[in-house]
Amino acid sequence: MHTDVYLGEDIELLRDTVRSFARDEIASRAEQIDQDNLFPADLWKKMGDLGLHGMTISTQYGGSEMGYLAH
Repeated sequence: MHTDVYLGEDIELLRDTVRSFARDEIASRAEQIDQDNLFPADLWKKMGDLGLHGMTISTQYGGSEMGYLAH
């Protein structure tokens, strides 16, 4: 049985952002990424620009300090 769980505004916003990014930037390239077995550097950079790296790192060190649930 599946039930929706509200995880808070920050996590919901993050989820929406990642879903949109995956749809807009990754989906059309997924088959080629799988065939090459390489993750394109340009996508890695774009993910960083969205703040998807360093989510568990303190803001003091450049992270977003969102914790392991966000990670």
